[in-house]
Amino acid sequence: MKLLWFAALFVCVALAMADDNPHYKCGPLQKVKVRRQWDHAYGDGKHRLEFANHVFNRFFHDYPKSREMFAKFRSENIYSPEFQAMAQRLLESFSMVIDTADDPEVLKVMFQVVKVDHKEKGVKPEFYDAFRDELMEVLAENLGTHLDWDAWMGCTNLIIENLK
Repeated sequence: MKLLWFAALFVCVALAMADDNPHYKCGPLQKVKVRRQWDHAYGDGKHRLEFANHVFNRFFHDYPKSREMFAKFRSENIYSPEFQAMAQRLLESFSMVIDTADDPEVLKVMFQVVKVDHKEKGVKPEFYDAFRDELMEVLAENLGTHLDWDAWMGCTNLIIENLK
């Protein structure tokens, strides 16, 4: 009887916690939605470059100080080959995180590598949220009413949590 009571209490607490923090829900369904929506929005080939340009144009417009973090890649000209290559690497890394979202051990290692790399490059933690917000706006423009905002916020917030 005590075990049944404990199980019921555990379920109630778990449900209450889930309701208190809906933005951090990144379960299997949300991961599938994010992966499919990312594939559609990010596309392939030249479309990927255009997508990256759009994200960084918005990011640098709304957060001009963030350009300093990318100065070594010629951030004054996002159409330069140096910046284009960096932007593609960054978004491809994001794709890899999305693609491995179901493998927590691989994700843990990926987050550690990126966290160290970003710290060495002087990426400021406050820019993670800013970049997510700009990415969300570009995704909304690309996906329209098909964007599952809650799934994206839950999964990107989880990513950001692990990078800060």
